[in-house]
Amino acid sequence: MVSFRGGTYRMGDGIGNGQNFEHPAHEVTIKPFAIGRYEVTRGEWQACVAAGGCTAPMTPPEATEAGPRHPVNSINWLQAKAYVAWLAQRSGRPYRLPTEAEWEYAARAGTDSHYVWSMGNVDVVTCNYANALDLSAGARHPELTWFIECNDGFAETAPVGSFPPNRWGVHDMIGNVWEWVEDCWHPDYTGAPTDGRAWLDSGEGANCKKRVNRGGGWGNGASALRLSSRDADPAGNHSSGLGFRVALSVAAPPPAPAAAPAPVPTP
Repeated sequence: MVSFRGGTYRMGDGIGNGQNFEHPAHEVTIKPFAIGRYEVTRGEWQACVAAGGCTAPMTPPEATEAGPRHPVNSINWLQAKAYVAWLAQRSGRPYRLPTEAEWEYAARAGTDSHYVWSMGNVDVVTCNYANALDLSAGARHPELTWFIECNDGFAETAPVGSFPPNRWGVHDMIGNVWEWVEDCWHPDYTGAPTDGRAWLDSGEGANCKKRVNRGGGWGNGASALRLSSRDADPAGNHSSGLGFRVALSVAAPPPAPAAAPAPVPTP
């Protein structure tokens, strides 16, 4: 886990060229929390299955080379919730899914840019930082025509931590698999909470049938890998590009000790 003291940042597309549902950009204040340094892996998921807390992924991995260090995929939102409930019960700690605001705070790592990288040709630089739909993926999946002109070495998912972390030490927030978060889907940020909590009221569709996922995946081009990019699916949906990571509520850090009073001069 990577822990954060919390802080205020601007959530959404504050630069322009984003989708309508990435607007309006708005300030959000995040409370202290921790987030998984990596996406939940297939090996970690299997431990939950073996303990009876989880069910198997909805479909086998597309990549024949997928091993225990690859992110678990083909997981729907309900299964992700079952995993964090099992982990919380087993550990006695309040593990949960991150809120969408927490997720973007951790992904941005203090930047206001479109991408975690800030310079160079997007189609070339992307493969240095994220697992996306590159030339090797395009060769395996010729039906996916939006691949980018570089090669990250992975046709589908990559073992977690294969790419450099962002500057706050979190890996694969962008690319590899889209990540489920707690929030209901809303068509834009009008009326969104500003305190970092999950946005659960109303939502698109009765009883919040769609849940947000963030970060893009191995089957996406550079546009979906922007830090403000977002998507949603019904809670029961799954795909080879959908996984998740865990979050943890933490206590606020203690205040700094007060300075000692100046000594009183002796007469």
